Amino acid sequence: MPTTNKPIQLDDGDRVVLGAAKARMDEQTARLRDLVPCIIDMSGREATLAAAHGHTLEDKKALYRLARDFGFTDFGLPSFFDFPSVSDQFLDYLIEEGVDLDSFFATLAVEPPVDGHEVAPNRTVEAVQRTGIANLILMIEIRPATLAMLGRSADEAMGDLARYVGHYRERLPAEGARAGRIHVRVADPFDAFDEDPESVMRAFKHLGALPISGILFEDVRGSRFTFESNEIIRLARHYNPCPRKILVHPHSGNGLEDAATVEAILAGADGLWSGFTPHAAQGAHGSVMMFLANLLRAGNPHVREMYRMATLTETAEAMWRIHDRGPIPPTQPVVGERAYRYVDQYFEQTDLPCDLDPALIGREPGYEIMPAWAPNYVIGKRLAELGYGDEVAGNEALLRMMRILMNRAQTEGKHIRFDDAEELAKLVAWAEEERRATNLDLEAAPTTNVLASRYR
Repeated sequence: MPTTNKPIQLDDGDRVVLGAAKARMDEQTARLRDLVPCIIDMSGREATLAAAHGHTLEDKKALYRLARDFGFTDFGLPSFFDFPSVSDQFLDYLIEEGVDLDSFFATLAVEPPVDGHEVAPNRTVEAVQRTGIANLILMIEIRPATLAMLGRSADEAMGDLARYVGHYRERLPAEGARAGRIHVRVADPFDAFDEDPESVMRAFKHLGALPISGILFEDVRGSRFTFESNEIIRLARHYNPCPRKILVHPHSGNGLEDAATVEAILAGADGLWSGFTPHAAQGAHGSVMMFLANLLRAGNPHVREMYRMATLTETAEAMWRIHDRGPIPPTQPVVGERAYRYVDQYFEQTDLPCDLDPALIGREPGYEIMPAWAPNYVIGKRLAELGYGDEVAGNEALLRMMRILMNRAQTEGKHIRFDDAEELAKLVAWAEEERRATNLDLEAAPTTNVLASRYR
């Protein structure tokens, strides 16, 4: 145990440990920095499970335009049912407007053979045939218990998938960067792994042998740890090397959804098939807006080239109002009102490592007074925002008195939102009156205990 009265020295062994830690951090940062993200925007599909007021055709059109104008080039179509819905209206709109359907993916569940058909007839199959949608997401179940309930073996289920892939390989355009892409969505890899890990390995190995373009999966309940998701990605990648895409879609049951999207890239994934905002089934999911913001933190130049990142907040606000019929919650990270309203100078973000300068995403930083905390610095900055001159906003004695009075009000059991302009004006007048009445000269806080002063 080192003593505390002599300098601590590092030896060669210490430096080896430090070097390894730094190398790992640099390697992972480089992975995030260099990634050219692959995104399928699901804003018009995923949020239907979170929109309490529903989505009309005008909503679907607006969501598509917002996503397109932000820079997305791939879009997941909403679900088609066995009855007329807004999804049908939206597809008709795309056709009427002459929109290139090479940008769109339709989702089909892989079914057992039906009356001699290679592909079980339904409205989505009909829509693909009728309109020429050029890309597909084929959804399969691999969980042994689910297959048993359906009366199918794993081999039969994989045979069904191979039949679907073969059918559409003959009918879709030749596979390219924009059209002819067939992604396979594995619906239940975590539950399947819990029941029979080898079944997951067999499924990924089978996918590796099929002429597909990518693999999609999700944590449906949002209950899994990121290390579990990462191992699923590594298993899939073992049999499905690049350039085949692996895209993820973590839900928010345990609050790890946005961390999971970043961790997924470090484990070997290529991007997301998610909505722009967090709105998703059963709460939320790892959103594209947060994912791109985090890549920007890592210094990724591609996101600024591919997307209009300066409109990120504006786009999020518009989508939020469609989904929720209301504004972004103030505490929402990155795009919420409070994300860049600093309550202390030590929270300011500019150009330090992993900072996200608010200007890069269309944000204007500001300051907010929290009565039980607000230091002089923040009080002064907030006053300056509201147009007070330096004789008030830069008056340390006055600022300190304002801080004292805010705390006095709380000791008297009062709840006052001093950040509001009207209340702050009253506080300024009160502080000036109090200084005159008491003849106190409080030019600054005590200079002893510097660190304690910083954090109180």
